[in-house]
Amino acid sequence: MKWRFFEPNDLNWILKITRDMFDESEWKDELEYNTEKVTNYFFSALSNPNLFGIIGMDKEEKPIGFLTGMIMEYTFSSSKYAREMDLYVIPSKRGGVTGVQLMRKFIDWAKSKGAKEIYFEPSRGVKKDFDAMGKRLNMDNISTVYRRKL
Repeated sequence: MKWRFFEPNDLNWILKITRDMFDESEWKDELEYNTEKVTNYFFSALSNPNLFGIIGMDKEEKPIGFLTGMIMEYTFSSSKYAREMDLYVIPSKRGGVTGVQLMRKFIDWAKSKGAKEIYFEPSRGVKKDFDAMGKRLNMDNISTVYRRKL
């Protein structure tokens, strides 16, 4: 898989693919997709050194997935950690190594930024698939997130 950081001309693809991602989510019937918010987040990822955005591409350099994340500081310390925000691979390319490779690039970037640890929090629908990826990346499954919709 080839990859590159977000570029300004990726906006239209990001808007399309995040819409597809939203349509697959459990929230599609409860929330409204916000194009303006996605656009603002995309341009923030281009300019903020603590935000990360990459696109994974196939051999023909056609986009097949993306990952966004950020560097944050612990509440009680100025030490840093990294948090994945969004990871999406188009359905026809799932089950391969694209997601793992995108995550490896994020881990490398987080290390270069001085992060002490990294967090990935998969949505419920992909947790089983993520468990396999997490094992391939030597990650520990440290907790389960519970929530209640209000």
